[in-house]
Amino acid sequence: MMARPVIESLFPEFCNQGGDNGNMMYLRASLPEAEVIETGFTDEPAFATRDVDFIYLGYMTEEEQELVAAKLMPLRDRLIELVNAGCTMLFTGNAAELLGEGITIADGHVVPGLRLFDFTCTQDLSDRIVEVFLGRFEGEQDASARVPAEESAAAQGALEIVGYKIQFTRARTGGGTAAFAGAQPFCTAEVGFGLNRESRLEGFRYKNLFATWLCGPLLPLNPLFTEYLMARMGCRSEAAFRSEALAAYAKRLEEFRTPGITMPI
Repeated sequence: MMARPVIESLFPEFCNQGGDNGNMMYLRASLPEAEVIETGFTDEPAFATRDVDFIYLGYMTEEEQELVAAKLMPLRDRLIELVNAGCTMLFTGNAAELLGEGITIADGHVVPGLRLFDFTCTQDLSDRIVEVFLGRFEGEQDASARVPAEESAAAQGALEIVGYKIQFTRARTGGGTAAFAGAQPFCTAEVGFGLNRESRLEGFRYKNLFATWLCGPLLPLNPLFTEYLMARMGCRSEAAFRSEALAAYAKRLEEFRTPGITMPI
């Protein structure tokens, strides 16, 4: 019998932009047996002193993003240790930007990043990107995953990802001193764009660390990817409300391929 999974949600009072609080709501529903730790911004993260199975950080305001960057900086080495030990982590929306070299603001001020991935961001609050996204995720088949391949297409490690882009930044790779130089893209865009307007490569991944600018929220929009994440945690579980979620996912895949589709806002 597998141990009860331990999930840490970082700073939920901040990470509620773009519907991203829905990610933890969906994960809770999918893993009702899990121990869920909600770490407030003034609290010490649980992962600093104990092992956890999953860490989540979501979309926040730009002001909160700078506070969180400073909060996590002393824990950089611990995050690297956990990633190398196989801990599953998901950073969505502008939380992904914290894992790069830094974020350059329009006035020239730079918010230092955790330097886990080799990219830099440039922020322009006068130019907001609002788009739909559809891409291809090529996961790794995990021999230790507890979900049999016949029970979930996600266990095969290749699936389509849908979501939304709501951001003020563009990212560029190269020239940094990242901890995880061998990182791969999170997915490849079919509809929408990746790190910037010229790139089809979206987000980053290394081992079980996943960083993506997609919001919407990501997990309920992508029940198969949710099952993939849970399998990486060693959990043999189906995504919550699976039949309904898969029907909505299939409809969204169809709609997002409509030529000229835009965000409904």
